Amino acid sequence: MLRFYPLALTLILLAPTVTKAQQCSIASNGTSSAPSTSLPPERQSNPSDSYDALNRLTGSGAHLASPGQFHGFETGAAYTPDRVFIYFLPKDHRGVLGGTAIPVPYDTLRSLSGKRATDLAPWHGIRGMFLQNGSHFQVIYATPDGQAAVAGSLWDASGRDVTRQQIQHIPGAVPSVRMDGAQITKTVLASLHGGTVGSLSAPSTVMLIDPQCMYSIKAAQNLMPLVQAGKLRLKVVPLSVLDYEDRGESTRNAQAMLSYPETDMVRAWLGGHLHERADTPASNAASQLAENGTFAKSIALKGTPTFLWIRTDGSLGRLEGNPTDVSSFLGELAR
Repeated sequence: MLRFYPLALTLILLAPTVTKAQQCSIASNGTSSAPSTSLPPERQSNPSDSYDALNRLTGSGAHLASPGQFHGFETGAAYTPDRVFIYFLPKDHRGVLGGTAIPVPYDTLRSLSGKRATDLAPWHGIRGMFLQNGSHFQVIYATPDGQAAVAGSLWDASGRDVTRQQIQHIPGAVPSVRMDGAQITKTVLASLHGGTVGSLSAPSTVMLIDPQCMYSIKAAQNLMPLVQAGKLRLKVVPLSVLDYEDRGESTRNAQAMLSYPETDMVRAWLGGHLHERADTPASNAASQLAENGTFAKSIALKGTPTFLWIRTDGSLGRLEGNPTDVSSFLGELAR
């Protein structure tokens, strides 16, 4: 089945008015790792295994079926009890393609596509094109011998979505809608998925975090005395921005956090209990995490923690990093 990429919105927000502090940064290419709709990165991987790229994507517990060759790619099916992934591996195993084989020479497809196709920068010798089909699009890669193609997605050995990086700057692939801060309302922030702590009558803020981020943890611990004193209300929204360096643990823990009731999420996170749901996430945890991630990308998130709140005049407040002066921070929330 051809893989189509959802269109994303980019929101331009007002700059923060409070001094920045330390954050866990998203990937240097400006994107964060998001849960894959096929087989997401899992922690069970063995870098010494010859199928390192495949294992990083599927988890070393996946079984391989029908191994073979397809025009210079190693191919087959990787499967677990609940998922199947058709893979195409180059000889150096630096990446893995997931998708559908096309038994037509790549150059023929490129010629027939004409102006509807945009050539992508080759990745370790793998050629590709972005092909527009009306309001939809797909990405097609050439086989090593050029005599066939694969329609699908490419990941590198760290589990990073190479395809998403390749198409992000193509006009029309990720259209943007410009919005000012006043268009981010309390309703928009309330729609984010996360856990809430603190008094209903206290000044409130949304805190975007990665459960693996040490600065997110430190910021929450610093603010909890204010929460417990009834001076602050926090809505803590989990994201997975560190998958590129922690082999998918951010996704596992963010989904685990979203599997707890709203009133228990923060306690489970700060109390070190996320492992209890890491292997048994709620059925809607992945979709909720994806929605949080889409919002984070739309506001050009730079790292975690990031705080968002609506001022009394309806404008947006934003702080990137750990509030070092909590009194000033509370003052900003009350403005």
